[in-house]
Amino acid sequence: MVVIISRFTIVKPEPMELLEACAKVPVILFLWCNLYFVVKQSQGHAQEPERLLRAGAGALNEDGRERLCRFTVRTGSRIQVVPAEDVAWISAAGDYVELHTRNASHLLRDTMNALGQKLDQGSFARIHRSKIINLACVVELRSIENREYIIKLSDGSQHRSSRTYSDQLEAWLHSGRPEN
Repeated sequence: MVVIISRFTIVKPEPMELLEACAKVPVILFLWCNLYFVVKQSQGHAQEPERLLRAGAGALNEDGRERLCRFTVRTGSRIQVVPAEDVAWISAAGDYVELHTRNASHLLRDTMNALGQKLDQGSFARIHRSKIINLACVVELRSIENREYIIKLSDGSQHRSSRTYSDQLEAWLHSGRPEN
């Protein structure tokens, strides 16, 4: 006699089906556990450069916040340390910033605003919404229209400043230190 409750039927499984199901459960559980630990481990590796970046902070800025002395850049399985003074200029690249040194370029997962706040204001200046330069690398400034400049750096690159950041650049020109 089969009892029908609503739309469900009660069925008694075969003994072989029970054995097969019991053998599959530990395998599926093992695979899920491995997947879980692989995901957790990869999340830990993704957060490691950010942790090391925070560890790269050293002295304090004028406003009391820590300033960056070095950048840590992940390249495959290696983590490369790039001293802040080796960076000639920084450009925006979507959700990343691109650090340009004399020998190479490095991608770092950070925003221009966040990075601009961490950098030493006496050494770096934001000249455009997508550019930050190392002031020690400035070789020449050429004035163009309406408080804008073409800035030539020691690596030979040229960058156009915008009016938005001209006050900071002009303050550096006149006093050697930019205004905040």
